[in-house]
Amino acid sequence: MQQQTLVWKPWLNPGVENLRLRQDDSGIHASSHLIQSVRGNSIAATYVLHFDPRWRFRRLWLKVDNLGQRTLTLERDIRGHWLLNGEPRHDLNDCQHVMLSATPFTHTAILQRSALEIGQSEEVQVVHVDMLTFTLQARSQRYQCLRQQDEHTLYRYETAGKQSRELTMDSQGFLTKASEQYLRLTSKLALELNTWV
Repeated sequence: MQQQTLVWKPWLNPGVENLRLRQDDSGIHASSHLIQSVRGNSIAATYVLHFDPRWRFRRLWLKVDNLGQRTLTLERDIRGHWLLNGEPRHDLNDCQHVMLSATPFTHTAILQRSALEIGQSEEVQVVHVDMLTFTLQARSQRYQCLRQQDEHTLYRYETAGKQSRELTMDSQGFLTKASEQYLRLTSKLALELNTWV
């Protein structure tokens, strides 16, 4: 079992995110706590994401505190059907990934699945979850692999109606910088050993 801790801060606004990532035979599991100012509103959020070993989305549990506490559970089964709090969301069935606002982490699963070479691009369908309004929306996002520098790979990320951003990912595929959005502060790797006495 391998564990990693990743810490990001917003580029301009006050805040911090502390994420713990665990990878084992059953898949990839992320649990995170963040505090951030979003469009002038302070939020505190906790989320847990589960992916299969190939970074395919399986489940999200999200709790947000902002003038009251709200929670949701979002799941995608192996047939591609989405459930929000146990209820079908047929409008999301063309989506393969989840994109959470207020965190850079969800780019990781998309880019891990895409495995783009330099010059290649891909358009993906995502469920965008707005942490402030608690709304879910299907939308398209395009990623293009621009170049590699040392241990990092640079991507361009675009979504309709938004300014394009550049994403810098490390050799493991975790974001180190999203231009004018997020900056990674630390990354710690820990190997957890089973010990029998």
